[in-house]
Amino acid sequence: MDADPISNPAPPPDRWRRLWPIAVLVSWALGLALMVDSAARSSATYDEVAYLRLAAEWWRTGQQETIGRMGSPMTFLKLQQATTFWILDRLGRGHLLDDPIAHQATLLPIVRVGALWLWATALAITSIWARRAYGPRASAMAALLFAVSPNLLAHGGLITMELPLLACWTASSLLFARFLETGRRGAFLGASAAAGLAFSCKFTAVVLPPILALAWLTDRLLRGDRRPLGLVVRVSSGMAAFGLVMVATNLLVTGMETMTPSARVGESHPALVGRFGPTIDGLLASAAESDWPQDWVAFAIQAIHQRSGGPSYLLGERRTEGWWYYYLVAMAVKVPVAFWLLAGGRAAIGLRSLRDRGWRRPSSDEVLMATTIVAMLALTALGSRRNFGLRYLLPVAPMAIVWVSRLAEGPRAARVLSAIGLIGMASAVAGVHPHELSYFNALAGGPRGGRRVLADSNLDWGQGARELARLQRAEPGYRDLTLYYFGDTDPGHYGVSGTRLVVDAGADHPGLPGRFSARTRFVAVSASLQHGPWGPEGYFDALVGVAPVRLTDDGTIAIYRADRVFGPGTGGSEQVSTPGEAILEPVGQLGDPADDRGGIGLEGGLRGQVADDDVVLLPPEDLDGEVPLDGHGVELQQVPPVPLVGRAADRDERDDRPVVPVGADVADVDRLAAIRRHRHHQPVAVPGRMGLIFGLGDELPDHPGRIGVGRVGDLVRPQRLLGGLGVGLDGPEREPATVAKSGRGVVLPRASGAGDRGEWHGGTASEGRRLLRIDGESPTTRIAPPRGAEHPGAPAARHRIGAGFACGMDPLPPGTDRRRPTARPRDPDPVQRR
Repeated sequence: MDADPISNPAPPPDRWRRLWPIAVLVSWALGLALMVDSAARSSATYDEVAYLRLAAEWWRTGQQETIGRMGSPMTFLKLQQATTFWILDRLGRGHLLDDPIAHQATLLPIVRVGALWLWATALAITSIWARRAYGPRASAMAALLFAVSPNLLAHGGLITMELPLLACWTASSLLFARFLETGRRGAFLGASAAAGLAFSCKFTAVVLPPILALAWLTDRLLRGDRRPLGLVVRVSSGMAAFGLVMVATNLLVTGMETMTPSARVGESHPALVGRFGPTIDGLLASAAESDWPQDWVAFAIQAIHQRSGGPSYLLGERRTEGWWYYYLVAMAVKVPVAFWLLAGGRAAIGLRSLRDRGWRRPSSDEVLMATTIVAMLALTALGSRRNFGLRYLLPVAPMAIVWVSRLAEGPRAARVLSAIGLIGMASAVAGVHPHELSYFNALAGGPRGGRRVLADSNLDWGQGARELARLQRAEPGYRDLTLYYFGDTDPGHYGVSGTRLVVDAGADHPGLPGRFSARTRFVAVSASLQHGPWGPEGYFDALVGVAPVRLTDDGTIAIYRADRVFGPGTGGSEQVSTPGEAILEPVGQLGDPADDRGGIGLEGGLRGQVADDDVVLLPPEDLDGEVPLDGHGVELQQVPPVPLVGRAADRDERDDRPVVPVGADVADVDRLAAIRRHRHHQPVAVPGRMGLIFGLGDELPDHPGRIGVGRVGDLVRPQRLLGGLGVGLDGPEREPATVAKSGRGVVLPRASGAGDRGEWHGGTASEGRRLLRIDGESPTTRIAPPRGAEHPGAPAARHRIGAGFACGMDPLPPGTDRRRPTARPRDPDPVQRR
C-alpha cells in the first residue's frame, strides 16, 4: 500500500524552516496595514461608543459598575484601551478622554489601532499551532489565511469583545491540546488561566470547559482507554480543577471588583415578594443586596437576557426566538468561497487517506479542533435564542484555519490547491476592503445581495455614517436627506448632514415619527432597520419594491428618492391653515465648513463661479394656501474643479468681489440676480429641484437634486442669459451674460403640477423689500405677498424662456451700477432645524 502523502508528508526543505517566520511577519504586516487603513474609514459600530465612554470613565475615575449592569465584563476594555489612554495622556491629548463622545470621530480610530495587538497575538498563536501540528509550510499558510480572512479583519479592527475572546480562547485550546498530547501539568494550568482570561473578556467562554472536557474524553477513547467510568471520574475531577483555576484567574484579573445584583439597595424588591414565602424571600432579598464578584453578577444578567430571546433576521423573516440553522446559513454566505474550496480539498484528501490506509488515530490537536467546531455549531444551533451574527462562531475560526493549513504540507496537488485558495481569499478581501464587516461571498451576491439574507453585525452594525458623510461631500445633493440610522450615536459626529433619526436596539423608539416620512428630497435607511430586526415591524413597508438610487459603498445604507417612496408631492407638501403662516425651514448656506472645496460652479453648461459661502434663494416668502414644497428649481452645485473666487480673507472681511463672467453657451435654465438682503433678515428655506436641463421648447424634466431656498431681499439687477438656451428679450436692453459680484442667486421655481406658463412680477413691500410672485395655472402653486403689500411698479422688462416660462422684473432705478451693487452687511448664518 502506498504511503499516505498527507498523513506522512515529506520533510520540508530547510529553506521553509527558515522562511516561515518571514511569512508570518509578512502576514502580520499585511493584516495590520489593512486594519489601520480601515480604522478611520468607518464610524462606530453598535456599542463601540458606549465601550469608549465606559473605558474613559474607568480610566479617569475607576468606576466600572455601569458595564456590569449592562451584562458585560470590563476586562476586554482594559486590554484594548488602557495602553492607548496612557499614551494619549503622556502626549498631552488627554482632553480626548474627558469627552469621548464629542471626540469620537478622532478618538475611535486611535483606540482601534491601539487594540490591534490582540489581533496580532491571535495570528501568532494560530501560526504556532499550525507549526507544531503540521510543519513550517502549514504555519506560513495559516498566518496568511488569518491575515486575509475578511471576518477576522472586520472584527480585529473594532474595540468589541470578539478579538480578546478569540485570542484567549485559541491560547487555551492550544495549551490544552499540548496537555492531551504530553500530559504536562504546566500546559493544563496555562489552558485554565487562559480560559479564565477569556471569560473575563466575554461570557461566551463559559462553554469552553465543557467543550474541552468532551475533547479530553474523546481523545482518551480514541487512544484505546476502555474504562469509561474511571475515565469519566478522571476527566470530571480534572475539569473541576480547571474551573477553580479559571475562577481564580477571573477574580485576579478583575481585581476582586464586586457589585450588588440589585441596584435597589434598602428598598423593596417586587420581583421577589410573595414568590417563595417570607423566609426565602427575605434571604433572596438579602442576597440581591449583597456584594458579589462583578463578572458573576454581569454573567447572571446576561443569562437572563439570553433566556428572553431577542429580535433576529434571516432570509427576509424576523423572529424573537431565532432559527436552529441560522449559523449554518451565516457561514455559507459570510465565509469566502475560496475557504470552502480549501476545506473541501482538505476533507477529500482525508477521505482518500482513510480509503487507502484505513483508520488511523487522529492527533490530539485534530481531536480538539474537530470537537470544538462540532460542539460550537451544536450549541449555537440548539442553545442560543438570539441570532445576532457570525461573530459568535469566530472562536472556532483559528482552528478551522489550522486544520486547512495541513494542505500546505501535502503533495503537489494539495499545495497548488493551497495557493489557489490563498489567492481567492486575498481577492475576496481586495474586493471589499475597507468594508470587511459587510462582506458577503458570491453565493449571497455580495453586500447588496446580503441585505436580504442577514443583518446586524453581519452587515450593518451602525458603521456606515462615515461613508454616508463622504458621499454627501462628494455629491452635495444628497445633503437634502432624512436618515433613519441604526446605531447608538448621532451620525452627525462623523459629518452626516440632514435630518437624522437614530434608532437603537431598544424595544421602544420614542424619537421616531408616527409613520415613515420625509420632507427632504432623499430618504436613507440603514439595512438593519429596513431589512434587519431593529426597525419597527412594518414601519418601512413603503420601501418594498422601490429601487434605491444609491447605496453607500459599504452597503449598509440605502438612499431613495422621497417622491418615489411616498408619491409625487409628498416629500414636503404642507397645508397652511393661516395666510402668511411660515412653513419654511432654515437650511443654512451652501458653503459647508466641512466641505471646503473652494467654490461653487453653476450646474450644466453655465460655467460661472460664485463665492462658496453664498446662499441660493427661491422667491417664496409669505405663503397662502397649500404649497407643494417639491417644486422645480435650479441649484448652484458645488463642483471640485472650480477655483476659488477671490481670497478667503476677501470673502470673510469685505464684499469687494469681482464680477464673474458667465459663458454665453448656456444649457440650463439658471435665472440669476444679484441681491442685497436687508440687515437682520434671516433667510428661511424650502426644498426645491435642481438640474433642469433642456432646450428650446422642451418639457421640464424631473432631474434629481434639491436645495434650500430663502427669503429674498432687494433685487439689484436681473441676469440675462443668452446663447444656446434661446432666451428672447422683449425689453429694450440686451446685456452680456454676467453675474454681479455678490454672487447671490434667485432661482425661478416651477411647482409640481404647475402649468408651463408662469409670471414673475416685482412688487414692493411696506419695509421696502421686493417681493416675487409666481402665478401658475394650478391654484396650489400661487405664492403671493401679504395683502396690501403689492404696489404697481415701473413697466417690467419681460423675458421669455423657451421652456414656457414668461418672466418679468422691474427695471433698476436710474443710475444703479448694474455690475457692482451696493455693499451689504454680512448676515449671520441661518440656523438649521433638524
